[in-house]
Amino acid sequence: MKAWILAVLAAITLAGCSTPQQQAQIHQQQPFICRTVESGLGQPLVDNQQGIGHPVRDEGGKLVGYSSQCAIRPRIQHFYFTGAGFKPFDIGNGYKTPPADMKTVVVNGEPVPFVVRVEAGTINRFIYTIAMLERGPWNHKLVYWMRGGVGIGHQQGLAMWFNDALNSSEKQLMPKLLAEGYAIANSSGNESGVHYNMELAGETAAQTKAYFVEKHGKPLYTIGIGGSGGAVQQYMFAQNRPGLFDAGIPVQSYPDMVTQSIPISDCPLLGQYFRDEVARDANSPWATWSRQSLVQGMNASDTAKNPFTGKPGTTECINGWRFAMPTVLNPHFRDGKFDKAIALYGYAPETFAKVKWTHWNDLEEFYGTDAEGFAPIPLDNVGVQYGLAALVAGKIDADEFLRLNACAGSWKEQRDFVPYQPDSDPFDSANMRRSATCRDPAGTPAPRREGDPKAIRAAFDSGHVFTGKRLGIPMIDLRPYREAELDMHNARQAFSVRARLLAANPGEAKRQVVWFARPDADLAGQVMNAVSVLDKYLTSGSAPAEFADRCVDSAGTVLASGPDAWRGVLDGGKPGACTQAFPVLSSPRMVAGESIRGDTFKCKLKPLASAFADGTYGTAVSFSETQKAWLLRIFPQGVCDYNIGL
Repeated sequence: MKAWILAVLAAITLAGCSTPQQQAQIHQQQPFICRTVESGLGQPLVDNQQGIGHPVRDEGGKLVGYSSQCAIRPRIQHFYFTGAGFKPFDIGNGYKTPPADMKTVVVNGEPVPFVVRVEAGTINRFIYTIAMLERGPWNHKLVYWMRGGVGIGHQQGLAMWFNDALNSSEKQLMPKLLAEGYAIANSSGNESGVHYNMELAGETAAQTKAYFVEKHGKPLYTIGIGGSGGAVQQYMFAQNRPGLFDAGIPVQSYPDMVTQSIPISDCPLLGQYFRDEVARDANSPWATWSRQSLVQGMNASDTAKNPFTGKPGTTECINGWRFAMPTVLNPHFRDGKFDKAIALYGYAPETFAKVKWTHWNDLEEFYGTDAEGFAPIPLDNVGVQYGLAALVAGKIDADEFLRLNACAGSWKEQRDFVPYQPDSDPFDSANMRRSATCRDPAGTPAPRREGDPKAIRAAFDSGHVFTGKRLGIPMIDLRPYREAELDMHNARQAFSVRARLLAANPGEAKRQVVWFARPDADLAGQVMNAVSVLDKYLTSGSAPAEFADRCVDSAGTVLASGPDAWRGVLDGGKPGACTQAFPVLSSPRMVAGESIRGDTFKCKLKPLASAFADGTYGTAVSFSETQKAWLLRIFPQGVCDYNIGL
């Protein structure tokens, strides 16, 4: 009887606190872990007794029902700023006896206690937060904050609560934004480390903003800010949901994450090839780690620490991307936080047994599934000539080029995957299609993988690929330059966006400017500079002079600015000052001939006879008849011609 009453009360409470936006629930993925307890917001409300969703327990640990919506009652809490972070604030007594470490903020020329009002609740099953100065007028401008990461759904995510839940960049930026009078809205559904369903993310952001408008009024404008996956969302929403944001500051951006899987799927294949070659011959040229960038395109170092070996020598493929492919592609690879949550909340072990932990299955509503429940995969490397640019430049010889392409292989089909064992098999070679005789000119080349055309179409049709056809709002693409750190947020990404804009809708490219900074520059200060520039832009209705390509040094001093700053990256001209100061590297597919756009899942093929005749291999490369025969066995369907459009 008690459980039934709780369920009824929960249903009444839900009906009373929900908004029209909340009631339009779609994308109801199950199983789905509620994380309000971990966020310090208490148990979710019971909404059923049928075992649907998250188990809810009383203080004694007794099961009282289930929550399919992960909802909580909206609550308001106050925090004060110490100069180093935020602490809970007693609104009733705190002003009478203010904490000794409480800072002040200037409002209308007068110092007032730096106290922030933070509301938390749930919309669309995710946890929203809205923060504003408690004693100080809102400037009627809204910042929508988004977080990054790579996630595979099935969880609510954690609240951006104003305590230890803020990450380092948020601890630096939130006080600056709040002090200037901005309101800040966020949802755990706009953290790509929680999920990478851009339709769901866009829907959640739209509902959260609508709720903000309902409670506080329409802002003069909304600026999106976020790094990595939070930057991706800005480009996705600009394309898919015009009007949601009025401007954006994507930090450490990518055009999207789905097309990142194209070159990154090559990384372990190539890494395993190099590993095999060095294991076979310790004096192999590939034992020099920096040389691997000739084929992988991304940065490599002979001195940086390798996370697998613990020794000097590694690559961006390893340090930056080593877990990306298992996270996206291996249906058995589950993030450890799920196991902890399953144990914490007392889920039955079999609850998650049927989940296939890949991006593609997470978005099966778009990609579909086969008879065994696996979503189709668009990844394709048929005809891809790894190391082609290095061959043409004379950096590797024809035999090495042939061995590389004969042995690179491909990924298995989903049904054939086995669990990832990173310690014993760092490149996940157990899930690769390989060949024991690939090094022999008369042997059998490792097979390549053909991507599913339906999956490719679905990636584009569902809005998960940034095409460049629409931007619509001003964007300042801001990047700390971390190539030396082998960071996954490599320098070419902002220019991949621009190249797509130039190819699809050249006029839209004028809306994006690219700012680079040294890694030790004040990134929070650069973001606030970008906010100031966009404020001028949106307030006046026209681009100020500062809305221009640029780069700055460690002190934040502008090194170069204007249309020639990045000359040479996309136009092949003499390198501009920023291009020289911040070299832009490439990718495995770019070395193989693809453009910096990086949006080709499956290339058009041309016969090898055409490749021999049209200059594909330059003027200095000459294949013997034996080598030509080997090349034909490697590429029986032909080789990629990236000059032919899809």
